[in-house]
Parts: sequence; C-alpha cells; structure tokens
Amino acid sequence: MRYELTDLKVFLAIAAARSLSGGAANVHLTAPSASYRLKNLEQAFGAALFERTSRGMQLTPAGLTVKRHAETILGNVDRLGAEMQRHTDSVVSCIRVFANSSTLNGLAPALSRFLAAYPNVNVELEEHLSASVVKAIQDGVADIGLAAGDIDFGGMATIAYARDELVFAAPVGHPLTEYSIVPLDMALACCLVGIGKKSSSFVFLEAMARQLGVVPRVRVHAPSFADALACVAQGVGISLVPRSIAAAYIASGRVQQVRVDVPWARREQRIIIKSLESLLPHERTFVDYVVKTNALTAQAMAATPAGVTR
Repeated sequence: MRYELTDLKVFLAIAAARSLSGGAANVHLTAPSASYRLKNLEQAFGAALFERTSRGMQLTPAGLTVKRHAETILGNVDRLGAEMQRHTDSVVSCIRVFANSSTLNGLAPALSRFLAAYPNVNVELEEHLSASVVKAIQDGVADIGLAAGDIDFGGMATIAYARDELVFAAPVGHPLTEYSIVPLDMALACCLVGIGKKSSSFVFLEAMARQLGVVPRVRVHAPSFADALACVAQGVGISLVPRSIAAAYIASGRVQQVRVDVPWARREQRIIIKSLESLLPHERTFVDYVVKTNALTAQAMAATPAGVTR
C-alpha cells in the first residue's frame, strides 16, 4: 500500500468541497492532477472513497474511515512541524495541556513555577469539558489532561492531586444563605452569574439544569471566576465556583457559601495521561510540579485558620 501525504491532503480537500474541481483549486492543483491523486489513493486502499451524486461527491463508508484517520495523520504532521520549529527557535519543546475550568483556574501556581524553572519549554493550555479532556489524551491530541469529577477515564492512567468542591457563592444575606446545603433546582431558581457562556463550567451546569428541566436565569457571563465572585459580592446573583477559588472571598466575608446537594459537587482532581512511561522527561516534570505544588497548597490551607462561614 503506497500513497503520499499529498494524496491525503487532496482527498480531504475534495471531501470538504464535495467537488473534484473545487477541492483541486483549494490545494492549488489542476483537476486532472487531483483526479490522479485520488485514483492513486483508491488503488492503494482497494476501495472507492467517493460516490458521485447530484449533490456532489459524497464519501462512501470507506471514505469516511479514511477521512477520520487522514485528519489525525495530517494533524500530527502539523504538530510535528510546529515542534521542530520550536527547536529552531531555541525552544526545546511544548506540552499540550487540556483542562476543565476548575482545574485550569487552579493551575497558575504550578504552571508559573514550572515555566520559570524551565525557560525552554512552552505550555499550550486549552479549556474543555472533562470528558473531552479524556478523549484528547486517548487520541493523542493532548499530552496531559486535568479533569475533575466522577467520569469514565477510558483506560487512561490517572494521578489524583487535589480535592475540591463546587459551591454556590452568594451575596451576604441572600435568602439562599439561610441553608447550609440546598438541592440544585432550588439554587437554579435564583439569578445566576455564569462563567463564560462557552466555558466548560457553564456548559456543564447548563447540562445539569437541562436534566432537571430548568433554564438557568443568567444575569451576566463573567470572563473568569474572580470576576464572577466580584459580581456576587456586589449582589448581582449567585455563582457556582470551586470552593478553593472562592476561599478568600468567603473567609473575608465578602460572599457566603452554600453547598449544593449533588454528588458531582464534591470532586477529585486528576491528571490524565496514557501512561507514566509514555511521558517525555519534561512532561513528567510538569506532572511532578502539579502534584507537589497542590500538596504544598493543601498543607498551607490546613495550617491557616478558616474564616467563619454559614
């Protein structure tokens, strides 16, 4: 079976355009040249990849399979090029980290220390839902994942590094603060301060609300947890936030916490990798920084007297 990367690029271009001539133009080839490339690919796989219909060129089942793998192959080639470019720019490497919103917001201490200690390593961060983080590790799209909650890790190796709880931060004296813990539907009846309409935090809360048949009453989508807490302190509404992030606001009396009576609120934060053996040395070091920094933070919080909360 012999084919070239260019054959795959032409194939994907034709699939996207649903037209031989359109796909050829998009990769700056003539239609005959693109047709030759496509025939070469079909001969290599021994299957027709397109069906010509009145609506254009439609992928066959075999074509759909090739498309899925071709996208992965070419994506990896692009990432390889980017990695090698970093070598020529005197940057040793880059770690791709996918994280859900709560783990992402708690990553700053470990991340800053790691980057300061390793100036020749870059870190690319992307926010995703925890389930998407797992899939990214499985597919090799990300090197390291950070996720929280009771999810299916799909056979990936995990390392527990922190525990946290999602709580509702509420304005001082808000009716909800008469209770120490409330059912989710009771909290969702109040005006909310969201964390970014497309953030993994709000997407998750919206999904939980949908299961209850509730549409969240969002007054504003703040760009970060810190901004959301500032809004809560001014009486704008309540906001679902990790307790670790809200701790300073709670301890100072600027907001009050109300726990929510759902099992997913109490969550273990985990690092997700394919295996320890699969990690490059700088990736293993990054994992060590996350684990050790969070252990030190937990010790410091345990040694500090907690503020009085309701």
